[in-house]
Amino acid sequence: MPFTNFMLRDIAGTAEAFLVFSLFGFVPGYSLAWTLNLLDFRRRTMVARVALAIALSIGVCPIIAFLSMRFAPRAVWLVFAPFWLTFAAIAALHWRTMIPHRYRWPRLLAVAWLLLGTASLIDLQWGDRLYYPVIAQDYTLRVSITSAITRAGVPPPNPYFALAGPVPLRYHYFWMIVCSLAQRVAGSSLDARWAAFGGTLWCGLGLIAILALYLRFADPQAGYKLERRLAIAIALLGVTGLDLIPTVIMMRVGVVFPDMEWWNEQVTSWVGTMLWVPHHLAALIACLTGFLLLWSPAARRRDGVAAALAAGLCFASAAGCSVYVTITFAIFLAIWGLVNLLRGWYRDLSLMLLAGATAAVLVLPTYLLGLRGKAAGGAVVAPAIRAFKLVDLILLSRHVAAWKISLANLLLLPLNYFLEFGFYLLVAVVTLQAIRRKWSRWNLAACTLAATSFAVATFLRSAVIANNDLGFRGFLPAQFILLLWAANLLAAPERRTPLLRAVMTLLLLCGAAGSLYELCQLRFYPVHTEAVPTPEYPWLATDHQFGRRTYRARQIYEQLKATLPAAAVIQHNPDTDLGDIPHGLYADRQLAAEGFTCGAALGGDPADCTAMRPLLDRLFTTSAPIAEVDATCRQFAIQAVVVRDLDPVWADPHSWIWTRRPIAANSMYRALPCGSR
Repeated sequence: MPFTNFMLRDIAGTAEAFLVFSLFGFVPGYSLAWTLNLLDFRRRTMVARVALAIALSIGVCPIIAFLSMRFAPRAVWLVFAPFWLTFAAIAALHWRTMIPHRYRWPRLLAVAWLLLGTASLIDLQWGDRLYYPVIAQDYTLRVSITSAITRAGVPPPNPYFALAGPVPLRYHYFWMIVCSLAQRVAGSSLDARWAAFGGTLWCGLGLIAILALYLRFADPQAGYKLERRLAIAIALLGVTGLDLIPTVIMMRVGVVFPDMEWWNEQVTSWVGTMLWVPHHLAALIACLTGFLLLWSPAARRRDGVAAALAAGLCFASAAGCSVYVTITFAIFLAIWGLVNLLRGWYRDLSLMLLAGATAAVLVLPTYLLGLRGKAAGGAVVAPAIRAFKLVDLILLSRHVAAWKISLANLLLLPLNYFLEFGFYLLVAVVTLQAIRRKWSRWNLAACTLAATSFAVATFLRSAVIANNDLGFRGFLPAQFILLLWAANLLAAPERRTPLLRAVMTLLLLCGAAGSLYELCQLRFYPVHTEAVPTPEYPWLATDHQFGRRTYRARQIYEQLKATLPAAAVIQHNPDTDLGDIPHGLYADRQLAAEGFTCGAALGGDPADCTAMRPLLDRLFTTSAPIAEVDATCRQFAIQAVVVRDLDPVWADPHSWIWTRRPIAANSMYRALPCGSR
């Protein structure tokens, strides 16, 4: 097969996706804010307009995209056309005022994020070796869902499970709908993976935008040293807790994680959140944008209904982007509503109720009720004390009772959180000491949000899958408040004593070093596996051929995309735990079954997986007769099978894979037609 420079294609594709994504990540929010004059939009500086446009676009586009794709899929462009036409008219009339001239450092840091994000997402290539980053482990699912939405619409099928037909997906997929729309706009020049990358870059800009908005419109300091505080807040996105300390200790005993956060029940760094889970970040931005619209003085004075309806759109989007972030924020809103009631802030309470009712009407009957199913049975959330993994492993090895382990986790929470938060825990202590003498309305709201976030992530856990996603993502609102507090504290040197300054500097340096290490590890760990085998992570290469194997896998899937119709079902060896990453990244096609459970947690009946797995396994493990192979493929509507040199059937020169002409083949992969009569 001819040599291809996939890295250059990734750079060009990601840049195209970023530009196309502006139709959904910027334009709708600008048009809506101008039309409704949210936060007195028309009289704001262009910098403030840009920030609100990005945050509001991320807040409202997912629910608008979902409803239009769900109920009027052929008219989806008619739904977005008014936003685009309105923006074009505004730009034509006011183009002289639409170029931001202030805030040089924040703009430079935003550009730095775009460059860093792109370098962290794309495949690296040296000759015929190709290396995807560690975060590809999660992107396989999101890219597959994006591709499924592009092919089949909303609600999408489970891209990992098809029992001779589509199986409805149960997942928070709203952000992937927006990525799919970007892919549709660009057409064949943009694949689902690049569209997802473009969405990730815009989510990072959305985080910067919501930081600017809260520092300006929610924080009591308002315009005080705003540019300086914003630049500090953006720079602090590169500072995490003290995870590097236990990471180094574990490295000394030979344990090296692909992601530094894996040493414990993670409180994910901002770097990790921005790269790993943009859909959870989109939910946070949507929730914060909705709350800011309700918080604004303009909304409380005169434009309350418009602001509440826009906030309701944001909360509805959040529910479909991340159930876990939305659960945390919903609990906060319930508590804050009670505070409003007790304080006599009845107008604020009425606006919150209107926003909540709007969100419920939009998302409850159309989406949330559809998440129920056999594989999702049981509670979504369960009570639990946040785990401290190092301690848990020691106690479990000694067969300590579960209640004693929970008690140990409770008693060790201060140490656990000191390691996870580091600098930010010190910021919380200093800030709380300062504001306890001055409980302004904002301070009360910020403390309530942070406390709710801590309580949810500490004493509740998600119960659907093994990972505690609620514990991971439930901390995002608290992390945001701590980020605001940290920016204010660092921007006011008069508030810091020499001892405090020294301790803060030490913690800052350790946190920055941790984020730098995490960035390097996420990017270069797969390269490292070629020198040092990592059998404990079978989703990476099991030999020293990671780069060549990935390059050849991408060659095969690129050829399949050019040959097979978009609706084709293909199948690789399902005998894997986390799923086949090259398929998820590069195939853009439906799978019959993925992994040991066929992805049934995302939709479908696990019993169906149990019945079909033995039949599929025979295609890759034995020299099955060609008639049996085709019969199995027809039974599950499979049109092509992808076989690796690591599959047992490859080693048999008389097996069926060597008697049929392949669609595409190289030294490590063969893609063969299957199911023909």
